[in-house]
Amino acid sequence: MRAHAAFTATLLVLAAAEPAAADRIAVIVHADRQVALDVEELAQIYLKRRRFWVGGDPILPVNREAGSKPREIFTRRVLHFDATQLAIYWNREYFRGVLPPATLASDEAVRRFVARDRRAIGYVDTSVLDDSVRVVLYID
Repeated sequence: MRAHAAFTATLLVLAAAEPAAADRIAVIVHADRQVALDVEELAQIYLKRRRFWVGGDPILPVNREAGSKPREIFTRRVLHFDATQLAIYWNREYFRGVLPPATLASDEAVRRFVARDRRAIGYVDTSVLDDSVRVVLYID
């Protein structure tokens, strides 16, 4: 009986730890871009309050589609909004002439876009990372 209880407890600990690893996303930029960002700077970029890289290039932030796991993680942990709060924010900004970041339908699409455009920044699940992009921040 004790062995069964210990085994069950071990499974519960492993199950609890697994989602944390699955919830990790990487913020990526073009492989040639040398930049360091913190979470606050990243939020400023994605809320369109910071629009240019050092050097003057416009920043092209790209989102995952609404309802995707990476988008939910990013919105909650970086922007500190839920989906409803974010929609309200963008409705208000729209009337000021500010549009939200473009949206792409997969992590692979975000990675490919960022790899091709030196001005781009995106976030993806860590499982799709390769040498075509540079990770500037991990969001746990």
